[in-house]
Formats: sequence, C-alpha cells, structure tokens
Amino acid sequence: MLSGTTSPKLSRVPSATPSRWPPRSRPSHWLRRCSSPGGRGIRKDMGAVAVIGSATIDRVVQGGVSAYKRGGVVAYAGLTFAELGVETRVLTNVAAADRAMLAVLQQRGIAVYVGESAATTCFVNYVDGDARRQELLACAAPIAAAQLGPVLAGVEHVHLGPLHPRDLAEDVLTAIDGVVSLDIQGHVRRIEGTQVYQGVAGGLYAALQCADYVKTSNDELELVLADCGLTLDQLMRDCSVAEWVVTEGSHGGWVASREGQRTKFASAPVGTVADPTGAGDVFFAAYLAHRLHRGAEVAAAAQHAAALAARQVGGGFIDEATLRLEG
Repeated sequence: MLSGTTSPKLSRVPSATPSRWPPRSRPSHWLRRCSSPGGRGIRKDMGAVAVIGSATIDRVVQGGVSAYKRGGVVAYAGLTFAELGVETRVLTNVAAADRAMLAVLQQRGIAVYVGESAATTCFVNYVDGDARRQELLACAAPIAAAQLGPVLAGVEHVHLGPLHPRDLAEDVLTAIDGVVSLDIQGHVRRIEGTQVYQGVAGGLYAALQCADYVKTSNDELELVLADCGLTLDQLMRDCSVAEWVVTEGSHGGWVASREGQRTKFASAPVGTVADPTGAGDVFFAAYLAHRLHRGAEVAAAAQHAAALAARQVGGGFIDEATLRLEG
C-alpha cells in the first residue's frame, strides 16, 4: 500500500492528454545547453548533480538465494556519478531507523540530504537473467518541493529517479530549474497490493515535459508510445526532450536525438552474471557523466556507459560489500 504521509522535514546528513500538450517553453540558454546537433559533445563544466529519489532496502532473489542490499537510483546512480568524478548530492526519504544505510554514500564523498518518513521503500527483486519480477513491500513518504532548496543550490543538473508513481510529489517537477535527466522506471509501474506490474502512471507526461534527457528500456518505450499514440520523434518534440536513451539489456541499445538521429551502441561482454540489479541506473548515470559533465559525443558516452554497466552486472563496479545489508 502506498504511504500517504505529509511532506517530511529535511535534514542534511553531516560530513493532460498527450495530443493536446502545449509546447514547453524554457529559457533559450537552457535550450542551447541541452541541444545536441549532430550528436556533438556539449559543455564540460556543468558542475554538481543532484540525484533525487528513494533509497531502498532490496531483497534480491536469484537462483534460490536471497540477499539484502541497499538500492535505488540515489545509490546506484549516486555512486556512479561520484566514482566518475562528478560532485554529487542526493535527496531521499528513509525511516529514522534506516539512516545508517546512507553512510556508504557519505564515505564516497556524496552530500546526503534526508527527509523524515515513517517507512523506507522496500522491494523484492526476483532475478532470472535479463528478466525480473518485483514486489513493493513498503514506501517512503513522497519527496516534496519544500525539501529541494538546499539540495539544488548552485546545481545545474538534476537527475530524477522515481521508483514508483508516488515517489516524488507533483510539486517537485515545477520547482526544478536546470538540466533534468529522468529515468522513467517508476512512472511505468502499476502497483496492486504488493505486486508491481507494467503500466503507465498518470504523472508520466508531466515528468517528460520537465525532462531534457530520458532513459527507458525498449519495453518501457513501447508501453509509453502505445499509451500516448505518438511516435518517439513526436513525443520528444512535444516535450522538448534533447536525447532519449533506450536500453535493451544484453542486446545494447540506442540513443535518439531531438533532430531525429539514432545512435546505436553494443553491450559490453559479461563473463559471469552476478546481479543485473541497478545496471540500468549505472548505465544512465555513466552516460550522463560523460555526455553532460565531460562533453563526450553520444557514441563515446554510450560506449563508456555500456562498459561500466557490464562491470556492474558482473559484480566488478559497485561491489557486493558496498551494497550489502544485514538481513
């Protein structure tokens, strides 16, 4: 059952119908910054990134074995940005009893901001190769706009990683200014009891209109396009999305630009699959770190990201000890 608590207090851990959408209006300097004519590299001095979403307690069930791990986009993407030298801040809500799980982020130099919540978001991930089934056992209080001030001060890049439809309060989207990247995974999940199914949530299109860089799996993309009745090019134009990254697991993927270009990328080889959980988060964060913060071209950024995601799947990037939680 999704929690319906009031907007939490914030503390710093020390150390519409698609065919009728109006065109999005943004200041011209943001449009220039996010444009990618010809797939060329862009500015290299974007500075800090703020990653916003749930930190989670995940029980991963694979091959009949269960393990408890910390997870969520703030963990996987946050650690990836930090490892690649990007100044990183994260904003999340967890229960007071679970705040110690965030210490590993601080140890990696990440500035952690945490809001009050009666519960911490908890998933069960059943993994079988590229396939995954999920259950959602508990939800933290939604992150609200009132929490954003100190987190976004001086930040130009905001990375949104909602894990379910009510992870972020509606007022968060209108309160953000800057370059916004969005992994839509939480907006294409339908929750019935504890079961997680595919389904487009009502807040997806408002989130897309806020976003400049978007990531989906190929299955998620097909779901979104069937729901809105548009082609990807039309959807990107309507929402002023600069680049849309599509992942296809072990088959690689491709990147679509606002100008209609498609850049394919191959997956990197994986010797032994350890756990694919979080690989998509690692991929997108690595892509953005190289693309936005280092000025890499699309193909190069995707190649770097695919290599790092493969290391994650094989257990060689964010290691088991970093993610492990006691059951």
